[in-house]
Amino acid sequence: MSAERSVDYAVEIAFEAEFEERVRQLWGELAEAGVSCLMPEMGARPHISLATFHGIDPQQLRDTIEIIAATTAPLPIRFSSVGAFPGNEGVVFLAAVVTPELLALHADFHSRLSDTGLAAHPYYRPGEWVPHCTTALEVPRERLYDAVRMTRQSGVFGGTRLTEIGLIGFDPLRVLYSYPLSGQP
Repeated sequence: MSAERSVDYAVEIAFEAEFEERVRQLWGELAEAGVSCLMPEMGARPHISLATFHGIDPQQLRDTIEIIAATTAPLPIRFSSVGAFPGNEGVVFLAAVVTPELLALHADFHSRLSDTGLAAHPYYRPGEWVPHCTTALEVPRERLYDAVRMTRQSGVFGGTRLTEIGLIGFDPLRVLYSYPLSGQP
């Protein structure tokens, strides 16, 4: 889950600018309503995480991410529902429509990852991964319904494209490197 604040690094795929702006607008509305302000406060960018890691050398992932960027064309994606993860993390998200192309991208990344000797957090491994874009994080239990309602009523549903892949570090959040998806379809 992208909500895990205890991870050190995440491989993220970003969206087209227009969709990213719609998600940022929702983040602002959630913050203004006092529901959740962590995503904009962290300096996060709307994304889908492919994997998260603890205590790695970020350079170990550079070649894998560069290869994925060079061999993957911008990928259409749709968001058609809102969800919440169980537990105390208070995570509300847009659920991606799972397509064979999205699963193939995820599987390709993890197949290449196995060649590095690195292991992603179990939530992100094939067969466990829930592709999502977080809309609210650390939502108090009594505000969870508000976060779901506001996300459901927002203008964030529909299609966009995945256009960029990169590695971010946490605490503080920073982009370590990022590449456009430039492969041919």
